Amino acid sequence: MKKIGLFLLGAVTMLGFASCNDDDGDYPTSNPLITTVCPLDGGDYYFQRDNGDRLYPSDKTRVPGYRPATDGTKQRAIIWFSLLNETIPGYRYNIALYSVEEIYTGASEIVDDAARLEELGDAKTGYTVGTFHLSNDWLTFYALYSCRSNSKHTFTLAVDKSGTTEFENTDENYLNVVVLHNDGGDTGGPDCGFYVSFDLSAIATELEGKQGINLLIPTRENGNKELKIDLPEEK
Repeated sequence: MKKIGLFLLGAVTMLGFASCNDDDGDYPTSNPLITTVCPLDGGDYYFQRDNGDRLYPSDKTRVPGYRPATDGTKQRAIIWFSLLNETIPGYRYNIALYSVEEIYTGASEIVDDAARLEELGDAKTGYTVGTFHLSNDWLTFYALYSCRSNSKHTFTLAVDKSGTTEFENTDENYLNVVVLHNDGGDTGGPDCGFYVSFDLSAIATELEGKQGINLLIPTRENGNKELKIDLPEEK
């Protein structure tokens, strides 16, 4: 089977496509992938990679109950699947879908005043090295934080124009952004890890002409950490 570059999970973020040689049992033969869920008419849907490639699940028999959101909100999800040989017009890949796990899909925002910055939260957030992926439309990484009720936690990616956030590694080629985490009062829970993905459409004009972002994350144990993450090179 040919190999394709995918945005995969964990430390294997940008490894190639892998298949399984064991034919026993019914399980996905492809590495899990983080995608955008794209609804179609009649409750149908497809998935889109960050590079624009589209995957159509012509075989949904293993996930009969899954339905995408229909209110216009964007949703990111981890999918488990196998590639199928038949081609579908308009789609790069035809797949048999095994499972869909929706992940936290956060917004980006340009913040003009300190009060709004405070409202968006100042809870600390850890992260897993090697899980960051930046495209023109999305920033995704694996976040670590104390959690008892995950539904109380919200995350926002902010361009702070109030001057409140202090950046040490400012570079005109990179857009300064900060991860803001509101824990909703959910403190004292066990350490948990979840993928979070930020829709960058609200800050797209700020990102134009930049090489990437300078990402500030107020961490739990190591203070403010700044990470320079490059956008993919245009082909």
